[in-house]
Amino acid sequence: MKAKISTEWLSGCSGCHVAIVDLHEKLLNLADEVEFVRVPVLMDEKGYPEADIGIVEGAIRSVHDREAVEHMRDSVRTLVAFGTCAVYGGPSGIGWLHDSESVFAQVYDGGPTNAGHERPDAGAPRLEESVVPIDEVVEVDFLLPGCPPSPYFIAAALRLLLDGSGPKLSKRTVCSGCTRKMSRRPGTALRKGAVTAADERLCLLSQGVVCMGSVTLDRCFSPCPQKGVACTGCNGPSLNIIREPQVDYRGVLAGTMSFLTGISEADVKAYIEAEAKTFYAYSLASPAIYKKPTVELREWAGDGHRHD
Repeated sequence: MKAKISTEWLSGCSGCHVAIVDLHEKLLNLADEVEFVRVPVLMDEKGYPEADIGIVEGAIRSVHDREAVEHMRDSVRTLVAFGTCAVYGGPSGIGWLHDSESVFAQVYDGGPTNAGHERPDAGAPRLEESVVPIDEVVEVDFLLPGCPPSPYFIAAALRLLLDGSGPKLSKRTVCSGCTRKMSRRPGTALRKGAVTAADERLCLLSQGVVCMGSVTLDRCFSPCPQKGVACTGCNGPSLNIIREPQVDYRGVLAGTMSFLTGISEADVKAYIEAEAKTFYAYSLASPAIYKKPTVELREWAGDGHRHD
C-alpha cells in the first residue's frame, strides 16, 4: 500500500514546494511508494485528507495559518516542519520584532502604494500579534530546515520516514563543507556590508567578511561560500548554537574573526547587532535564538513597541 503524503503552505514563498518538484527523477523513484493527496500548488484540494506524512511549509503569521496547521496535525500521522520558515520562522519571522498595529501602520497607513490608507476588511484572515514557527502551535515529529532544503536532503528525509533507510542527515556546519582555507591575516579590516572578497581560496572571515557558515547547519552542501558569496544562515543555526544557551551567532563569529584578523570582538558584535535583521533573518522568531540571555533582538532591531 502506498504511503499518503499531504502538504500545506503557510506564510512563506512556496519555494519549499518547488524544491519537492526539483527532486526530478528521485520523485519518480518514489512514485510507486507514495501518493500525494494534498499539494496546494498542484491540486485543488480544499480539505485535509487523512495521510501518513504531513509536510508543512511556512510560519504561523495569521489565524488562517494557525487553523491550517492544526487541521494538518489532526489529519496526519507524522508531521514534518519543512523548510526554515516552518522550523525557525524564516524571513517571515522578522514580523516577530513588531506588533501587528505597527505593521498595519507602516504598510497601510503610510505605504506609498496605498494612497487611500485602506486596511483589510473583516473578510481577510486576522493577522496574529507575532510570527512563530509551527512547533510553537502543534507538536512536530520531524524538522527539516533549509531555504529551501536541498533535493538530496528532501529525498533522504522522505526515505527515512518511509522505511527508516537512506543516508543519515548531516549534523555538520556549512563551513565544514567549504574548501576555502582559514588563515590568520592580522590587520584585516571589517568589511561592513560586503558579501564577497577577492581571494577565492581564502576563508571570507579571514578577509573581513562576516560569513555565517561556521554557525549554520549544512542542508545545502555549501554552495554560497564555494561560489564566493558569504553564507547568510538560511539553513538555520548549527547544533552548537541550538544546544548551548550561552552560545550565540555574535559570540562565535566575533571570536573567530578576531582570532583570524585582529578585529576587536566588540566591533564585530556591534556590527551584527546593528544589522540584526540580516544576520538573524532566518531564525529570529525561534525561541532557540531569542530566549538566549545574550540576545536582545527587539532592542537591536525592533520598533520599540514590543516588550513581552
